[in-house]
Amino acid sequence: MEGKCSVYFDPPFWVGIFEIYDEGRYQVARHVFGTEPNDPQLLEFARRGYSLLDFSTPAHVHEKSEPVKNYKRRMREIREQLKTPVRSTRSQEAIKRENESRAKHREELTREQRAAEVERKFQLHKERRAEKHRGH
Repeated sequence: MEGKCSVYFDPPFWVGIFEIYDEGRYQVARHVFGTEPNDPQLLEFARRGYSLLDFSTPAHVHEKSEPVKNYKRRMREIREQLKTPVRSTRSQEAIKRENESRAKHREELTREQRAAEVERKFQLHKERRAEKHRGH
C-alpha cells in the first residue's frame, strides 16, 4: 500500500488531497484545512483525522513497472516536486466522479421523497372527498 498527501492553496483555503494506491486500486479523499497547516498540524491530522476521511470508491489502475531508481535520483525528483506543487489530475477526476455519484444519489432521494409527498397529499384528498359523500 502506498499513500500520498498533497497540500495546495485553493483560494481562499488550504486543501489536502490524500491518495492511496493498493494492489491496482486507487482511492482519493479531499480535506479542507482552512489556514495553512504546518508540519505538526499535518502530523496530528494524520494521527487523529485520517480515519475520518471519506475516500472515494476504489478505481482500478494499471500500474506501470518502473525500474528501481537510485536513491539520490529519487531524492532529487522529490525536491523538484516540492518546488512546483501540482494538483494530481487523477485525484481531481476521482473526486469529481465521487461528487457526481453523490449528487445523483441525492437527486434520486429527493425525487422519491417528492413523489411520496404528492401521493400522500392525493390520498388525503381522496379521503376527505370520501368523507363528504359518506351517507348520501
